Amino acid sequence: MSGLVGRTPAPAGAGAPAPPVDAGGSARSLGAVATDSLPLRLVAFAALAAFATAHWVTFVEDPPTGRVLLVLLVATGGGAALALLGRSALPRPAVNAAAAVVGLVMLALGLIAAGLPGQLLLPAHWSELGDGLDRGLAGVQDAQWPYGGPDIWIRRTVMLGVPALLTIGALLAFWPARRGTAALRVGGLVAVLLIYGTAVAEHDPGQPALRGLVLLVLVAAWLWLPRLPRREAVAAATAVLSVGILSLPVAAALDSNRAWWDYGAWDWFKRGKVITFDWNHTYGPLNWSRAGETVLNVRSDRPQYWKAETLDGFDGFRWIRRGDLDDTRYGTQVAYTERRIQGRWDYNEYNPEWDERIRFTVRSLSTQLVVGAGVILKVDGAPARLADDGTTRLIGDNRLEEGDSYSVRAYAPNPTRAQMQGSPVGYADNLVRYTAIQLPRPGESATDELGGAGFVQRERALRSRESVFVPLRGNVPTGLGPHADRALRRSPYAPMYARARQLTAEAPTAYDAVKRVELWLQDNFTYSERVPSHRVPLMAFLQEDKRGYCQQFSGTMALMLRMAGIPARVAAGFAPGSYNKDTHEYRVRDLDAHSWVEVWFTGIGWVPFDPTPARSPAQSQSSALATSAAAADAGEVRRPQGITASERAAGAGAGVGDDGGSGLVLPVLILVLVAAPLGAGALVLGRRLTRLRNLSPDAVAEAQLSELRRALLRLGWDLPESTTLLGLERRLGRLAGPASEAYAGALRANRYDPREPSAPSLGQRRALRRELTRGSVFDRLRGLVAIPPGAPRS
Repeated sequence: MSGLVGRTPAPAGAGAPAPPVDAGGSARSLGAVATDSLPLRLVAFAALAAFATAHWVTFVEDPPTGRVLLVLLVATGGGAALALLGRSALPRPAVNAAAAVVGLVMLALGLIAAGLPGQLLLPAHWSELGDGLDRGLAGVQDAQWPYGGPDIWIRRTVMLGVPALLTIGALLAFWPARRGTAALRVGGLVAVLLIYGTAVAEHDPGQPALRGLVLLVLVAAWLWLPRLPRREAVAAATAVLSVGILSLPVAAALDSNRAWWDYGAWDWFKRGKVITFDWNHTYGPLNWSRAGETVLNVRSDRPQYWKAETLDGFDGFRWIRRGDLDDTRYGTQVAYTERRIQGRWDYNEYNPEWDERIRFTVRSLSTQLVVGAGVILKVDGAPARLADDGTTRLIGDNRLEEGDSYSVRAYAPNPTRAQMQGSPVGYADNLVRYTAIQLPRPGESATDELGGAGFVQRERALRSRESVFVPLRGNVPTGLGPHADRALRRSPYAPMYARARQLTAEAPTAYDAVKRVELWLQDNFTYSERVPSHRVPLMAFLQEDKRGYCQQFSGTMALMLRMAGIPARVAAGFAPGSYNKDTHEYRVRDLDAHSWVEVWFTGIGWVPFDPTPARSPAQSQSSALATSAAAADAGEVRRPQGITASERAAGAGAGVGDDGGSGLVLPVLILVLVAAPLGAGALVLGRRLTRLRNLSPDAVAEAQLSELRRALLRLGWDLPESTTLLGLERRLGRLAGPASEAYAGALRANRYDPREPSAPSLGQRRALRRELTRGSVFDRLRGLVAIPPGAPRS
């Protein structure tokens, strides 16, 4: 077939020339009909849609490849169905109605393929669908890409954008309209390009020149490939590629690391905020900023809890910073005495893997505290004063403000579970300060103290409260034990004390005791930022509300560990935030403001633990949680946005039918996608055969002649104005074969032979198609579109 493209017609031969071929008997040219190839249109659509979708799915971590392929298949199949409707003999109102139905079915199947549970498309569940989409859209505004969080509606909303835009693109590109098809196809192109443009604008994948070249080729194929003969298509493709390749050096020269117009920094409405935090616990309704503002950008080799302040004292109601370690009188609180590496690490030795260099860039945060990690050993870029416990303040009245950058060297132990379980039993005597608990006097209330008491009154109340020191777990018993036990049993915290002793009494190691308390809080209490104020807040959290935010969870856990004789304190600052793979930085927002627990392990140092449930906002966007051990065997490693490793393993076998859908989604979709085209084809074929039986022999021949003319043009034949039926018959005999020559001869005889022989049979029509489309599988497919099975359109 390829040899026919562009060949000139053979001479008409001797004898009187026949009039130009025309189905209606008039002298119109065979070349007057312009057409394009439906298979090529579908290929161009599918290629560009796949390219755009491949960029869109980078919005989420671990994109569901199977679902994405199904969405592409649904959109391409829907486009084919729309195009076939345009070629049917149905009345125009019926065609439009059927096209609308195809569009709705295509959208519904695409949404289900993308992961939307099918039942949510039923009217009874529209309110649930609306609530979920509203929640997802709200979360998308603050999400960092690629999103890997636990909120299924954020992930689902992102993925649903693909079938929504592809459905619009397919409807516009293949709508069976008689007029304005060029404008509709351009509109479809814009819809598909919107998928690509949104993806690369929000999440730059790099290599813009190469991606631009691929995009240029795909757009050119969309616009011109379906309507070009093969020879012209090859020339056009060569021209497009040449222009694209020649433009690469120009694009590289114009590219710059510095933006020509830094529109991202424009603040049209002066929306910038200055955000500050008071890290002392209050336990009432949360008063931290929740605006979604970026407060820090952090460059670190691994995710950490970015600590601002250590809260080392419990004043009877809440956790506060005592301040008695602001001077480094006792030495920095690390578990080694000298930075010396002696082969394999052992307890009480310096571990170079825990010695971190971290760079911070301040955004909307304003603070006198230097945010770091673990215990800060050194600060570069800011005049800072170190403290024993890692809390670091700027000297004088200096503050860190937007645009400031600094680096810290910090010692942040990251042990494995086995290392913590093997930690030496017992603690240094000076760590008893981390089992100290102040108890409120009878009648005292946290609401009275926080509501109206001034600084002097609060300090006087602190000095008047009883302090107890719980004996250190594993140490030789001292006289402190009986007194602490009696005081705690008669205090408002007696139920908490009993629960702490119950949970930790049989634990074989300090690590196991810590984990039992942590897991008990995570399993029995829920996260909520809307909690009332109480007279004794942590007891109300434990016995009444059973819900709270990070302050309640961390405050309760640290207090229960002290009651069990385990040195513990509260740390406040920020969860790791969301990791940007393009900038290699963690984006930390005000929503990541957080509070957690630090536990001392002999020979290791302070290790963070987080009892707050993983669905809290501070963790919902974190790239990974640097819990007591970011090592895999710690049992606490969480995947981005707070999903634990065990949850990842449980979902590892999730397939295309997951995400809330049914396991039957895949087979049902495949069945629909296979059955729908077959059913539509059978319907069209049946209608054509019925119409053909009702036509006169002359009308059948005219329909066959019109089809032959369209088919030859579609297959790339040149049909000049002077082409006659006799000339075409001879040309087909030379270039196609005897069956094609016989078919054209039968049409000529039916028109001009006075004996009026019958039109060519359906068998002759099939033989014509086989001869005209000899060659590759692609040629065969083009032939099926040009001369479809069954009968010609009347």
